[in-house]
Amino acid sequence: MKKQLIYLKLIQIFVDAILILGAFALAYFLRIGFYFSSDFPFDQFFIVALITMPITLLFMFFIRAYKLNQQIISLRHIQRLTFVALENVFVFMILYYFTYREFFSRLILIYAFVLTLTLTYTWHVLFRWILQKASQREIGIYRTLIIGGNRPAHEIIKILITNKSHIKPVAVIDPHGTSKGVIHGIPVVGKMNVFEKTIADHDIDIILQADNIEQSLNIINYALQNNIKYIMPPELLGIFQGNQTLEEVEGLPFLKVHKDKKWWQSIW
Repeated sequence: MKKQLIYLKLIQIFVDAILILGAFALAYFLRIGFYFSSDFPFDQFFIVALITMPITLLFMFFIRAYKLNQQIISLRHIQRLTFVALENVFVFMILYYFTYREFFSRLILIYAFVLTLTLTYTWHVLFRWILQKASQREIGIYRTLIIGGNRPAHEIIKILITNKSHIKPVAVIDPHGTSKGVIHGIPVVGKMNVFEKTIADHDIDIILQADNIEQSLNIINYALQNNIKYIMPPELLGIFQGNQTLEEVEGLPFLKVHKDKKWWQSIW
């Protein structure tokens, strides 16, 4: 990962930690009132919240809530953070019970759940906007070579540019040749004969192949030898989006293709 993106992600994690603690503190005051109760000491409550917070952050890593290239404004990410908020409350409840043996209010747990989900999701949406602004300023971007001038390549370039992705197309190679000089503002530099030169001239970090599948093995080998990330859409293999999932069989990764995707496959 780019050094600038690492710094930005550390900021995201730090703010998440503050918001989780803030959710507990706000839940306490919403339930008790905006004062410190002697019957339910805030210091005991907050110490358990401090212990719970790093466990919740680890759980976020476990469910890949910090994955860089995911959709934030989506049901999938809301599901992730809902699991995080539930885990946050359950861990806190267990730790508090085993430490102090009794609890003051179950309503505090409901407040903590709702506030954790609301605050973290709002922050993640805002952080996505910050990443987009950083991408516009060329901060932490992955300079990407697009191989292909076909329709999927056009769509991919358009989506990446529209969403201000950190995966930023900077050059296009059309293996079959084209009369177009640019695709959505990205220059078409030629055919595969300028492949290595283009990578050197444009300081490429990612090769995104959307066409010319017969050259895939050569392109992958070049990417591995030169420490360049290689990605490809499933359409290049004739697989339509939404009909594929990654699955492990005895620890070995496989690409699974299925005709009808069931609703529960979006959850598990």
